[in-house]
Parts: sequence; C-alpha cells; structure tokens
Amino acid sequence: MKHARLLAGCLAIAATFSNSAWSQDITTTQANLQSLPSWFTVEAEIEAVNQATISAQTSGRVQSIEVDVNDYVQTGDLIIQLRNKQQKAAVAQATAGLNQAQALSDDAQSQLKRATPLFEQGSVSKGQFDTIKANAASAAAQVKASQALLAQAQEQFSYTQIRAPYAGIVKSRLVEVGESVNPGTPLMTGLSLNKLRAVAHLPQRFIAKVNPETQLQVIHQDKILPSTKVTVFPFADSNSHSFKIRADIDAQDAGLFPGMWVKLNIPSGEQTSIRIPESAIVYKGEASYVYIKNQHQFSLRQVRLGAKQLAQNKQNKPATIEVLAGIQDGDEIATNPAQVLAAQEI
Repeated sequence: MKHARLLAGCLAIAATFSNSAWSQDITTTQANLQSLPSWFTVEAEIEAVNQATISAQTSGRVQSIEVDVNDYVQTGDLIIQLRNKQQKAAVAQATAGLNQAQALSDDAQSQLKRATPLFEQGSVSKGQFDTIKANAASAAAQVKASQALLAQAQEQFSYTQIRAPYAGIVKSRLVEVGESVNPGTPLMTGLSLNKLRAVAHLPQRFIAKVNPETQLQVIHQDKILPSTKVTVFPFADSNSHSFKIRADIDAQDAGLFPGMWVKLNIPSGEQTSIRIPESAIVYKGEASYVYIKNQHQFSLRQVRLGAKQLAQNKQNKPATIEVLAGIQDGDEIATNPAQVLAAQEI
C-alpha cells in the first residue's frame, strides 16, 4: 500500500514536469483590447472602368472580322478589317506626289547653291538670284505639303484596320462581313478587366462620412480589396434619395468580373474590442472555444464570437475575429489548438 501511494505521487510529479515542458513549445498570444474602425456595409456592383463602343472612322465595306463575342484581345490587336483598295491608292498617289516634290526641291536647292557664289561675284543679277531663291523656297514648301497629304492618306488607310484600344473582352459584335459602314457606324463593344470599380448607392445619412480621400473596402471571397480612388456623385437620386459612389480597386487576380455583386465597407467610426487570430478558435458543433493558458496548463473555454476581420489583398496577415464574451483583456490563448491536442496525447 505504501509503495502504491509513492508510485502515484511520482506519476503526479512526472505529469507536472511534462506539462511544463510541452507548454513552452505551444504558440500563444495575448488577448488585448484594441481600438479598430467600425464599418457600415452596403451592396455594390462591379463594373469596368474602360468600356466603350468602337465605331468606324472611314467609309468602306467589312472585309473580315478577326474576333468574336467573349474573345480576349490585347492592346493593338486587329479586330475588324475594312476593304482598303481606295485608301491604298490614295497612299500610293500621295507617296508619288511627295517623291516628285522632293525631286523638284532637290533641283531647286542645287540651283540656289550654284547661283549663290555667282551672285556674290556679280555674274548673276539680283533679279535672277531672287527668282532662283524663291523657286527653292516654293519647292521646299511643296515638300511639306506633300508630306502632310501622305500623312493624311496613311491615317485614312489606318482607319480601315480597326484595332483594340486596350486589352479586354469583346462584349458584342454589331456588324457582319460584307456590310457597308460610314464614319460613326458602331462596330463592336468591349470592356477591360484590368481596371474595375465597385458602384454602390449610399443612404444620405452616411454620405458625410465619405469623400475622395476616404479609404473604402471591397469584400470578395474572404478578401479585402482597398479602394485606390473614390468618386462621390454630388447629387442624390430623386426616388431613393441615395448618393451614388464609385470605388476603384486593384482587381488583378481577384476573380472579379463586371456585373458581380460584392460588399462595400464604409467607415462609420471606431470601436473597442478584443480580436484574436481565427486559427485559435475550436469549433464543436455550433459552439466556439479557445484554449486559455493558466501557468503551465491549458483549459478549454467557450467564447461568443463577433465580426470577422479579413486579411487585406496581397498581404500575408492572418484573419482575426472579434470575441464578444468568454475572454478578458490580458488572457493568454493558444493560437494553434492542434499543438495543445498533440501535447495532451504525450
């Protein structure tokens, strides 16, 4: 009996030492009261910043259509080719005119160069020299006029090749091969996915909290996309009495497309609360728990959770969650419950 009590006492001491050893290897954090911004959330719709209808700038017949609806194009890609026989002829004619004018100008400049020393020697009269000089100036001016005509012809020729003004997606096609078009005829519509913005209608009681310098947040798939530019329309809708606001965002690799619904956070002051890493929460059914450290032991305590604070886009910070009840300021909690469970099995 005496040996049994001694063995039990040794086991209790061994357990205490074991707890002391493994508790030092468990990652913990201290729960502290924090002053954080509070948000008012509204629904917002994603739209493209760059979206336009491409129209014809010259007359012609549609010769070929290189892309179709939903095709992705790069900046400068050929999307529609108009018949350009007339424009090609105009470029050839302007090129020939420039070559002729350049030849006449070269000849006039040569005559002026030869007449200059003769005039200084008195072999050429002043009237003859002035005539030669005027012809050289006229020929040089004709070269510039011919260059302008060639540039104009080349510009008209470039209008027969309709190219994408920016990288994006073809939204609709408004012409078919063989149709005749005139300047101003709509050809295609498209939009770019590189620059997006969230558009929302804000109740007038919150409009005083938003200005072009306000930092808004777009929430999409557990990510926070901070606004890069905020536009507030200076008038309210006559029916809903709400104000339209737009928040430009960096949407690369965010999985956003025009027409999608997202959440838009509007700052509405500050609040004091305790926030802990979301990884520290243990879920059992509908209840939530955390491991609280007390000296060298961890005990499971039930908590009531509030709003989740997501990690901002392109940041590696873990998401945190608000604790409404169950934790006090200064409590030390385990950030990785798996470490506690693994240690208890030792």
